[in-house]
Amino acid sequence: MPTLLRRLFLPLLALWALCLPAWALVDLNTADEQQLRTVRGIGPVKARAILAYRTKYGSFHSLADLRKVKGFGAKTVARLAPALSISDRPAGAAAGPAAAAPPAGPRGRR
Repeated sequence: MPTLLRRLFLPLLALWALCLPAWALVDLNTADEQQLRTVRGIGPVKARAILAYRTKYGSFHSLADLRKVKGFGAKTVARLAPALSISDRPAGAAAGPAAAAPPAGPRGRR
């Protein structure tokens, strides 16, 4: 019985290890070339294009900004979006305009 468990466990462990990078989101604003290349559809040329854009223009503020990078059209960005994230957003950008509005209802009432 232990041999059977070992035969099942090792392939499952290997499969899990291969899928692990697919579960982690890659941050467009902090990832290096190697991290960007873990995303299916981003090879060395596209990874370097992302890094060059970031160096020249600064942080990405949304995934839509990726369309400004050479080689990334709307379809490519849509396909890559589930694997990507954006950090270091300006405070108002993450929450949207509703975050700037004062809370509804009277204040100071008892």
